[in-house]
Amino acid sequence: MLNTYESMVVFSPNFSEVDVKKENEKIHTFLKNNGGEIVKTEELGKKRLAYEINKFAEGYYFVNYYKFAKDKVTELENYFKLNENIIRFNILIKE
Repeated sequence: MLNTYESMVVFSPNFSEVDVKKENEKIHTFLKNNGGEIVKTEELGKKRLAYEINKFAEGYYFVNYYKFAKDKVTELENYFKLNENIIRFNILIKE
């Protein structure tokens, strides 16, 4: 059974807009390759962070909505943690 999730991902500001979209596509590919389904993505653009993270004052924000198996969420979390281009993320279950 697939649950619906929402993830906000903040990418490093060292990218161009084209490159950061490609980075978000890699997340989509990971989700699809692991049995997930993308519902929609909101690109919020480059924004100032509330506080510095890893010496960055800005980041590119994306909110991804997707369906994913509950037992695969840990793998997704590990994927986010290992991606050096992601400076912050969250994973929320939607009901």
